[in-house]
Order: sequence, then structure tokens, then C-alpha cells
Amino acid sequence: MKRKTVNLDESILKELKIYANKESRDFSSALRHVLRIGLLALKNPELTTKEIEDILEAKAELEEGMVEEFNIEDL
Repeated sequence: MKRKTVNLDESILKELKIYANKESRDFSSALRHVLRIGLLALKNPELTTKEIEDILEAKAELEEGMVEEFNIEDL
């Protein structure tokens, strides 16, 4: 992982610190998460940030084998 120096407004830093604390993340991982969501939102303007987060969560669950195939006959 590369290190970069980035200048951020104090208001953004404060919001990121609050977000990191709320989500039980360290500052760097909170920043990476928010940037990832933001970049995906720019590429997919039709999706809300909540939808993007849900997709990322579903993808992680799929990769961990936590997803079962849905069978309508089981209803």
C-alpha cells in the first residue's frame, strides 16, 4: 500500500473522525471505505450509497460462501 499526503478541510476531517468512531473503524480504513463508496457512486449515479453498501456486503458474503441458491419450490 502506498502512502500519500492529502490536504483535507477541517470539516471533512471532523466528519471522517465521527464516521470512523461510529463504524468502529480506524481513521485510515474509514477513509478508504468512504472513498471506495464515493468512487463507486460516481461510476454508478443511478444507485444510492445504501444500495452500493448492500451490494458490497452481498459480494463479501458470496465470497465467504455465506449465500445459498434460492429455490422457489422450498416456499
